[in-house]
Amino acid sequence: MVIDSGALLSFVAAVLVIQLVPGPGMLFVLANGIVGGAGAGMVAACGAATGMLIHTVLAAAGLAALLASAPRAYEVVRMIGAAYLLWLALIHLRSSARPPITADAHARAPMRSVFLRGLLNNLANPKIIVFFIAFLPQFIVAEGSTNVQFVVLGIAFLLVGLALDLSIGAASGRLGALLRRHHELPKVLDRAAALIYTVLGVRLLVENN
Repeated sequence: MVIDSGALLSFVAAVLVIQLVPGPGMLFVLANGIVGGAGAGMVAACGAATGMLIHTVLAAAGLAALLASAPRAYEVVRMIGAAYLLWLALIHLRSSARPPITADAHARAPMRSVFLRGLLNNLANPKIIVFFIAFLPQFIVAEGSTNVQFVVLGIAFLLVGLALDLSIGAASGRLGALLRRHHELPKVLDRAAALIYTVLGVRLLVENN
């Protein structure tokens, strides 16, 4: 048996509770969905899921533990993540100062860019590293390969998060489409997205480990 079924079920239940609590990843998908539409929200979710897959592979290889044991490296990751979020906030603030654009223009936004942002946002989140170090190992059993169990649990976490984020991306996209029917609301949406990214960036910048 690759992994104990009881441990896997317990892990999925715990992850579901964790994922339902709004966090940086969920807010990131929400912001993209409101501003760019359902497609952008769902693509951002897929980018975040890809980042989680990379985290899973690195954790199985032991690199996450190595990074967590090096405080300076952890701080570098944290600072990069904060700077990236604040940069996104600046982009949306600048966008809010431009003439209103239509929903069709949002639909033509490059999805590759949205995907990359979701990927980088996830990779630059040091809390994911802490998750793999402090939380996930509690569900590893003595029997079987530790690396394989890391991968299975990581993928389970990825799938639960992806299902939730895809739902949020689709729902926020519909909400954004309704709001964009009003002439001035695209500016408001950009400012709201900027506020979300600023809060996330500042929180990541000032938080204690």
